[in-house]
Amino acid sequence: MKDQPKDFMEVKVLDLPGAGGSCPCSDPTLTPEYGALLRRKIAELRAALEEAYPDKSRVKYVDLRESPDEKESDTGRLLASGKYPPPLVVVNGVLKLAGSIQVQKIVQEVGDLLG
Repeated sequence: MKDQPKDFMEVKVLDLPGAGGSCPCSDPTLTPEYGALLRRKIAELRAALEEAYPDKSRVKYVDLRESPDEKESDTGRLLASGKYPPPLVVVNGVLKLAGSIQVQKIVQEVGDLLG
């Protein structure tokens, strides 16, 4: 069933740095480069969504280490379980991507949902 069009989209980027271990050599989410890349991609996503759909979306970064409620959500539990790689991209509560932030794909998905 196709998602129903909505007037406003919330895009959450769920992350759990260190989920793969406590050493940066075995878990790249613990490196400064990962954090910098993630911040750049989130800024790029915000800008692209605002350009394409002004005032119709919000992008929120959620570090599950700092958000117990989100960690207990369905998508938070998926990430914490290790079944999917970080980050997870969730649009209006529905998991859309895992392991990367594909800006153009997310912009397209938001556009499809906005109708």
